[in-house]
Amino acid sequence: MMNGPNELLHSLSELRPGEAKRRFRKSIFEDFATKGPFGHCACAYCGQWNEKLTIDHIVPKSKGGPHFAKWNSIPSCLVCNASKGSLPVFEWWRPTQFWSEEREEVLLAWVYANSFVSAHTDLCNWEAWCEATQRTLPIHEDNKKGARLPLLTMYAA
Repeated sequence: MMNGPNELLHSLSELRPGEAKRRFRKSIFEDFATKGPFGHCACAYCGQWNEKLTIDHIVPKSKGGPHFAKWNSIPSCLVCNASKGSLPVFEWWRPTQFWSEEREEVLLAWVYANSFVSAHTDLCNWEAWCEATQRTLPIHEDNKKGARLPLLTMYAA
C-alpha cells in the first residue's frame, strides 16, 4: 500500500540526521557496481573486498568537492583512501599497478549516473542548464567570488 502507515513510519526515521547519514553511506556501498565474490562491495580503486571499506571523495573536499553528493562518494579501502589523500583522482590512480581501464569506466559511470549533469560539464554550462531547467545552482563556499571552476575536468586529463 503506497503511503501506508509502515511507509510513513519508515520515512519518519529518515528525518533524523544520524539515520539519514547511515542510509546515505549504506546506499553507496549497496549501489556501487564493483563487487567481491560474495556480492558485497569492493574498493573502487584496487578492487579489494576483504577489509572494511571507507567512503572516499573523488574530488577531495579540500579541492572544492561536495561532501554529501553521491556522485562524489565511492567505496575505498583504507590503504587507497589514505594514499590518495587530497590528490586529483586520475593523477594518483593511473600510475598505480592496480589501475584498470574497466574500473575507471565504472567510476566515471558512477559519477555520471549520480550527478544531475555530466561529470565533465564546466560550471558555466551548469549555470545555463540550471537556468533552462529552473533549478538552483549549487555554489561551493570557496567559489563565492563567482570564478568558473570545472569540477572533474581538471582531474580527468
